[in-house]
Amino acid sequence: MSERCLLDRILEQTSRLTGAETCAIVALDHRSNTFRVRASRGLSEVYTEHLHIDPLHPDSPSMRAIRSRVPVQVSDIETDPSFAAFRDPLRAEGYRALLAVPLITQHAPPATLVVYHQSPHAFSEREVRLVSSFANHAAMAIENAALFARSDEQLQEQSRRLEALIQSMNDGLILEDLSGKVLYANRRVCDLAGIPPERASSFSGAEILARLTVQADDPAASAVSLADTLVAPAPTTFVLTLHQGGRSISLRLSTFAVTDPEGEILGRGEILQDITREVELDRMKTSLVATVSHELRTPLAAVKGYASTLLATDVSWDSQTQHEFLQVISQETDRLSHLVDDLLDLSRIEGGSLSVSREDWRLPDLVDAAQASARPALGDRLAVHLPDDLPAVSVDRRRMESVLRNLIENAARYAGEAAEVSISAVQENGGLIVRVQDDGPGIPPADAERVFEPFIRLEPGGEWRGSGAGLGLAICRGFIEAHGGRIWVEPRAHGTCIAFSLPLGGDDGA
Repeated sequence: MSERCLLDRILEQTSRLTGAETCAIVALDHRSNTFRVRASRGLSEVYTEHLHIDPLHPDSPSMRAIRSRVPVQVSDIETDPSFAAFRDPLRAEGYRALLAVPLITQHAPPATLVVYHQSPHAFSEREVRLVSSFANHAAMAIENAALFARSDEQLQEQSRRLEALIQSMNDGLILEDLSGKVLYANRRVCDLAGIPPERASSFSGAEILARLTVQADDPAASAVSLADTLVAPAPTTFVLTLHQGGRSISLRLSTFAVTDPEGEILGRGEILQDITREVELDRMKTSLVATVSHELRTPLAAVKGYASTLLATDVSWDSQTQHEFLQVISQETDRLSHLVDDLLDLSRIEGGSLSVSREDWRLPDLVDAAQASARPALGDRLAVHLPDDLPAVSVDRRRMESVLRNLIENAARYAGEAAEVSISAVQENGGLIVRVQDDGPGIPPADAERVFEPFIRLEPGGEWRGSGAGLGLAICRGFIEAHGGRIWVEPRAHGTCIAFSLPLGGDDGA
């Protein structure tokens, strides 16, 4: 039975047993912060709609009953001076006496049960006890309704929080019934599958997942793996790699059974966990081992070979040959040292512990130092176009020279032996923009971001292979961002242009 029906039943019994034709329950309305009629019997609609009692009113019988927690009666509204403010509305209703009994509640708003008489009437002790008994029943009904509403509101709030949490997950979640119809799919799933969230329930779980396999590396093989996963009797997983927005996304699909507390299966769920970062870390670890082992082997072999030759006792080498051997050993040792420095710098960048020591330097001086140490050297093939009025930049000299040297060496290595390379700079928007450009084969637009990832090497024609550790541009990005700037590939019809920005005026970009 609803609260309103229960209150109407209580008012009906109160009227019948007390002989009062009219009674009402007056309770606090939090929205208007006034006391209003919550349920009534015999009162006109005009009276109930217009009754508003200030909680602080000193003479209202209902307010006096609530404050004193004891019944208050008015035997005759015409003779009781305290009732003067309420006389006209009640006189228009045709009532001369009333009894207000407080409803004692803890969780519900304050309220009173009011009984009216059409003629002057002194309520007896028996009548007061009888009305008080009905007031207690009404109090319990209102109290139960308030507790139910509060628990329902808390449940709804918990549901809203849970919904917000699930919708904010970076992982996708699908819940199906036993027939495979989707009962719930969060926003991540809808984004991946390219369907509006409001239409998710019109699909089956298999249909949504099938939309994902179309975007996979090998759609046919992925469809077979998906089918095997969905029909497996036990929870299972498989990895799906998608291509969206020019990037690869690796997802781990895991299935699970949805059961009730007794273990009865109600349906099934699928979780799509984004493991792109994990896959990328595994690739980097594999590349690190392969790269380091390969890049270390060549210089170590050279150092070992020439050192063993010099140490041989059965051959005498002239001073010029010894000098050449030692020079090779020195160069290969420098190569090893550069590789170790690159790995250490990459480790600091990835760990967020890279720090820079700033001083003011002129860009032409930094370019000259980088050009002199670049291998292979470009010589006359490098054109430098730097305005004379460029302001000094506050940078870490060693790391900024490393950035410029890496960009020059990349241009020399990948653009081809006959390619021309240029360096230019312009002051723009409170910063300095430097561009290193060549007229080689260029970088495919789809790979413009990927070239800044560690252990990535792009050969002409778009093939990812070649010598070198593939750390240069990744380190460049780390060094530039540590200075508060950014680095990017600028689109060009021909050739490659790597541009980076540096703040001026001591702004570190923080």
